[in-house]
Amino acid sequence: MSASLVVGLLSSLVGGAVVAIITHLSVRERTKAEARKLDAETDRTRAETTIMLRGMQVADTGPGSGGAPPPTGWFVAGSDQDDYDIGVDTTIAHSGTRSAFIASGPQPRGFATLMQSFQAGEYWDGRLQLSAFLKASGIEGWAGLWMRVDGPRGATLAFDNMEDRPLRGTTDWQKFEVVLDVPEISVKIAFGVLLSGAGRVWLDDIEFEQVSDDVDVTGAEESHLRPVNLDFEMIAREPISGR
Repeated sequence: MSASLVVGLLSSLVGGAVVAIITHLSVRERTKAEARKLDAETDRTRAETTIMLRGMQVADTGPGSGGAPPPTGWFVAGSDQDDYDIGVDTTIAHSGTRSAFIASGPQPRGFATLMQSFQAGEYWDGRLQLSAFLKASGIEGWAGLWMRVDGPRGATLAFDNMEDRPLRGTTDWQKFEVVLDVPEISVKIAFGVLLSGAGRVWLDDIEFEQVSDDVDVTGAEESHLRPVNLDFEMIAREPISGR
């Protein structure tokens, strides 16, 4: 084989390798950009969901897309609840024979929640822990357990929806907790489970328990009863008393 032919073959091979490397890097960078865009969209949706849940009242509720009534004592709400089916599953349960579920329809927008609201008086001046078991299937957005403490004139005193620790993907039954302080001016406590985006989430075996101050709260207080930390010496998660 002539020297010129060898050089030509090597040039061709090297050139092809360079093209392949450039193509691979280009695809990888495009994939990273798409992933960053998806993460940004997920963060935006989570932020919007949090804002809506903070102000949502029972009056905002209605049926889901399935048309069936929600479980007894529960309400359906959300930004796009018609894009989700919500009801009772008689084949899947953590214990017993039934659980509640939220399932997305095709190309779901926004979020939907199954929720309740009750008077706060029994838990005044205490720390309240909401626990429940959740199961997930194919969640592409996020799901979470949530609780909100409302004060006079609908003011939000405390709130957590697991935005900082969302449930995603497919998981078996897991126990989750939300812990909030309930000051004496509290009027109502709302709670539920939410789903944003494609997938399905199940809810079962919900419990409420008053816990000691040794148990950290999981959500931030929305409005304090008096000015706090004016000298910036307060330690993170130090309890804020209303008196």
